[in-house]
Amino acid sequence: MNKFTLWQSFRPAIIISTLAFLFTVLLPWGNGAADSLEEALALAIEERAPTLRLGGTAIDAADVRRVYAGRGFRPLWISRDGPTDAGEALRAALAAAGDDGLDPTRYRLPSPLPGASAREFADAELEASLILIRFATELATGQPSLRRHAREHHIVAPTLAPAAVLSAAALAPDLRSHLASLAPSHPAYLKLRQALARYRALQADGGEWPAFPDGPTLRRGDSSARVPILREILARVGDSPPAALALRPDYFDAALESAVMAFQQRHGLTPDGVVGAKTRAALDVPLSARIRQLVLNMERWRWMPRDLGEIHVLVNMAGFELTLVEGGADVLDMRVVVGLPYRSTPAFSGTITYLEFNPYWNIPHSIATKDILPRVQRDPNYLDAQGIRVFTGWGSDALELNPWMIDWWAFSQGNFPFRLRQDPGPKNALGRVKFMFPNQFAVYLHDTPSPELFRRAVRTFSSGCIRVEKPVELAHHLLAHNRGWTLERIQTEMRGGPRRIVTLNRAVPVHLTYLTAWSTADGTVHFRDDIYGRDAVLSNALLARSG
Repeated sequence: MNKFTLWQSFRPAIIISTLAFLFTVLLPWGNGAADSLEEALALAIEERAPTLRLGGTAIDAADVRRVYAGRGFRPLWISRDGPTDAGEALRAALAAAGDDGLDPTRYRLPSPLPGASAREFADAELEASLILIRFATELATGQPSLRRHAREHHIVAPTLAPAAVLSAAALAPDLRSHLASLAPSHPAYLKLRQALARYRALQADGGEWPAFPDGPTLRRGDSSARVPILREILARVGDSPPAALALRPDYFDAALESAVMAFQQRHGLTPDGVVGAKTRAALDVPLSARIRQLVLNMERWRWMPRDLGEIHVLVNMAGFELTLVEGGADVLDMRVVVGLPYRSTPAFSGTITYLEFNPYWNIPHSIATKDILPRVQRDPNYLDAQGIRVFTGWGSDALELNPWMIDWWAFSQGNFPFRLRQDPGPKNALGRVKFMFPNQFAVYLHDTPSPELFRRAVRTFSSGCIRVEKPVELAHHLLAHNRGWTLERIQTEMRGGPRRIVTLNRAVPVHLTYLTAWSTADGTVHFRDDIYGRDAVLSNALLARSG
């Protein structure tokens, strides 16, 4: 057979092979489309190794490859015909991110055009996976961009491994339900979620409520052009019936007084039914600001441990309250005094391990130099009157000194070598018992010789520790597993006597939180002032990010 005859016999096969090759390369969505996209996805992962990144979201490329290799590199979210079923579920979940106080614009999925290349589809698929990881992580554990600004928040948040997030999502039979399950399940979070929906509905129905004008104090019996505005605001938040039902809209009647008291109660104000400066300020907070307050406090719950403890103590500094929770039920509530604004109490978790009856107060150096020293310099009898003793230092071998032999004017904040200790007694700043959960901040719960402060609406008077209103009841609950510690014995111990340390047979977790908004079981939404300015910091960060 000559060369021409040989060529003639192979020519049809060559032509067919060439056409098939061109068809595959130039028309990637032809018969070889699935293989082309799978190969492009595998190649995209390899080329972006060792780490796939989207903003602050990062995941090891080897982990991503493992998830996709387990499914033959078939895409999870995107197909040549548009989103897959899982992709549609993901898109729906991301669109509803606002229900959990998150910003849906942070989770926009890519939408490649139908004619895009296989590599473009592969890159969009990987970006969708990274967006999924970002959303799932922020829904479960909070937003790092906000957490960075919460410098006084030291509670260790739960964590999620990015690879585990992607793997679980790939296997989830119902992706939306799976993602929803990642949000905090604590009742307080779920109630805030409901409150957010309600307040956003108020905003959608009527926009902002009117600004409440300045003016003289309003009380029952007054007539004023400001009263109809007061009625409108209280009606919209549910504290009073619709303003249209009032017989005399401009008259401050008994029903309106009751509505004002309900509003004051929800905002931590003295419920006297009188619209003075503080109540007027609370009325004048815009609806949009209240919505943002709910969002910020939902975020704080995402920073909380998932398991607070079968029995635990929860202190809300912004609400000035302590709750002892056991088996999911509140078994003890009380008012507390927290740190002054310039000595704010930090947010953190600890474990109460022992109680100290009739405690000494080893006065911290900062308090000794900033508070006590100036008083001693003004009144040399101050230390004796307060039962405060002076020692040469903080070691066990420190010697006691005669305060009358010390030239107090020779010392200052930067030059103060002494340790001051207040003996147990009626004037001891810690009262008759303190509840110890060792921590780096030297913060604890304790009794107080100044119970009158609990009657104040705003209770920021301490140097950082937390004074409790019902120390006997709290001690009784905490000592429930210590045999012989009856209520009567605790009361006897606190009447005076030697210092006594009692180790708890059942250690109890304690969580010091800062919550300026919450909702009760009946749907009543409570707000509190931002006493430490922590909401303002987070709000500014939130607005700056969205600006």
